Amino acid sequence: MSGPAAIDTSLARITSVRPDGFGLALGRRSGPGAGWFTVEELLATDGAPAVLLSRVRGMYEVPADHVRAEWLFESYARAVADLGVSFILAERRLPDLNRENLLMTSTGGLVTGTAVVGEGISVTASDPVADGPGITRVEAWQDLAREFAEGFTGLVEPMVEWMVRHRLRQEKTLWSAAADRLAQSLVWCGGAFDEPDLSGELALELLGRPGPMLIPLETGIDSRGNEQHLRTTCCLAYRVAGGGLCFGCPLNR
Repeated sequence: MSGPAAIDTSLARITSVRPDGFGLALGRRSGPGAGWFTVEELLATDGAPAVLLSRVRGMYEVPADHVRAEWLFESYARAVADLGVSFILAERRLPDLNRENLLMTSTGGLVTGTAVVGEGISVTASDPVADGPGITRVEAWQDLAREFAEGFTGLVEPMVEWMVRHRLRQEKTLWSAAADRLAQSLVWCGGAFDEPDLSGELALELLGRPGPMLIPLETGIDSRGNEQHLRTTCCLAYRVAGGGLCFGCPLNR
């Protein structure tokens, strides 16, 4: 199996899983265009996040800038989280998280889809895929976790800096929000791919160590019977008309 087949077959398996009627909006594309942009374009230009921010709307009104910034940031962090977490839990693999290799698309200013361009992928030593172009072999899933942690931080940090520079949100709040979105991705993917134990171990690797994303890892069961991460930060949805407190909101506790 070649590099391109490895990443494409992984994407096909991951996106076919829809346990609650919803799946992950992941894919592979040849490059930007038709509403897709590279993460490099988004992070390298000071005005690019502002364009997305200007498109964010509430149900009945345009929210305050700091609320829109929170929503944009969380959609971005969750998109990166879903890509990496799904690959590790479902496939014991990880695509190349280079900014030029990642594409995103948005709806109403919020990130709603993620795609990869190249064939680069890291796999574990026991993976049956044949060595070839784009294949990087590591010993175990813990190595993938460390690679993902570095990639996630490298992708989120410039967005944190942009938000702080424009006085939209506080740095500590943003890192905690990124951790909350990553934690919820771990919970959802752990259930979707029937890997709750590995999801818990991965959560400790990513969010249980000292640093800006160290948060309590607690969950609860919502009214529909779904497990939800209990957040440490508020998404501010209650600040707009028609909004309210989410099940996992810290203001509920």
